Amino acid sequence: MTGWGSIHMDTSSVDLWRSQGKPGARVLWDMVEGPMPRGLIGVGDPDLHHLDGTWTLFLGGFTTRFRNRLYRATLAEHADPASGRWQLDRDVRGRAAPLVADPPRGAWDAGGMHTPCYVPANNGRAARIYYSGRASSKQYGAGSSYSIGVLERREGGWVRRESPVVEGHGSRSSVLEPRVIPTGTGYRMWYQATPHEIGPGEQPDYRILCSDSADGITDWSAPRVFADESEGFFDNALTRWNGRWVMLLARGSNLHGTPDFPAQGLWWMTADQPSADRSAWSPPRRLLDTDAADTPEWFARGTYAPELTFPDPSSTRSTILFTATRRTPRWPWLALRRMARLHRPPVPAPFHLAVGSVALELDPTAPD
Repeated sequence: MTGWGSIHMDTSSVDLWRSQGKPGARVLWDMVEGPMPRGLIGVGDPDLHHLDGTWTLFLGGFTTRFRNRLYRATLAEHADPASGRWQLDRDVRGRAAPLVADPPRGAWDAGGMHTPCYVPANNGRAARIYYSGRASSKQYGAGSSYSIGVLERREGGWVRRESPVVEGHGSRSSVLEPRVIPTGTGYRMWYQATPHEIGPGEQPDYRILCSDSADGITDWSAPRVFADESEGFFDNALTRWNGRWVMLLARGSNLHGTPDFPAQGLWWMTADQPSADRSAWSPPRRLLDTDAADTPEWFARGTYAPELTFPDPSSTRSTILFTATRRTPRWPWLALRRMARLHRPPVPAPFHLAVGSVALELDPTAPD
């Protein structure tokens, strides 16, 4: 581990969300309590955009046939993403309709498609969705393997490229959680590199890298370390606001309830430009501490896949979405607890996820 020396990350438990009275916490989809779109067991990885006048969420979902696919949800016109009712696209049977068909058997992403990141048309190139693709049948633990691929918008639909655009190397053979923005000369991608997705009893070993490409497909520059494993960040999100850039950073949630796991939550920082150079950004400030005793159960094991927007361009009120890991007992005890309350038990799973949001004041112009 290299550490960051002069970078002082705020690890205090006095987070911005609590300092503002814990506003706007809202569950959108929940594997345990619901609601859940028809045909899906769980959803996650929200990626929020305002497209053609409509608030749009791209999501990863786990189907009742145990497939990981990519989906789209939209809001009614003029609805607020902090309070509106999201509706997933549906097929003719009323079930959640994926963006594309499943990859063919034996493909590099045949094990599942995760973590969409929409990028608008850029320099004459069509809109894209970058995503994490899993080659292995294992979702986590030794032997799990991820690369990064892309869908391209063609003739009103999404078309999957047959080969990944970024792959892992050496001891960090898995890459995932792409976050891509268009730049004046091409594309910039932040992504996580790790030996594998951690399994039960393992501690996180995450490194966030940053790389550039003229066409967003080939010839990616040698990756720069943006956040090393000593910081423990799992993924990030960024947006432009009020002449500056705001970035959220998330620690990976404690999916498996591993003892002595690092502190979880969200941090934020700002910069004048979306630089690949970490020194151009302000030190991370604590936005959300999910280890505090008063954290709601639905995100008490941490959050990841954050998303940030300012729905009202005239104010600093922000909507922050994320995937959340519930603090729940193991499935047999959870099922008994719910049946005792005359509720249906959830589908058996090693962990239970939700997608939710908080709404709070986040002023990018405030001094660092």
